[in-house]
Amino acid sequence: MCILVPIDFSVYSWESLRYAVGLQELVEPVLILLHVLPPLDDSLPLFAPDAPFLLDREKTAFDHLQKETAPHLPEGGGIEVRYRVATGVPFKEICRVAEEEKVEMIVIGTHGRTGLSHLLIGSTAERVVQHASCPVLSIRPKLI
Repeated sequence: MCILVPIDFSVYSWESLRYAVGLQELVEPVLILLHVLPPLDDSLPLFAPDAPFLLDREKTAFDHLQKETAPHLPEGGGIEVRYRVATGVPFKEICRVAEEEKVEMIVIGTHGRTGLSHLLIGSTAERVVQHASCPVLSIRPKLI
């Protein structure tokens, strides 16, 4: 089962990853860990998609994603993990990557780096639930 887990490096995304890893007791998951970089400021000049500046930015984010998620994954493997970095509006990129990778489920925290922007569910998670073409498991974290 292919599962997409958006990672924004908040404690909430680590909780989501913990749940996704826990699914290995039920299925043999392939985890796709996705970090979405914010779009570049509109005031900056446009760059070609393969401009060195953008490639360095994505490579740095990719390396950071691998390094920071390692402590949250089971030692000794057991789960296939793939890493992705995208740039854009988070909910749109999460849904796009989910379709592109043909994932069977998205596991996402109800809150992220932006904190408690909505009382019940974060705006990104809410939009993913509304627009995703696959089931979405939204994880409400313990109050921290």
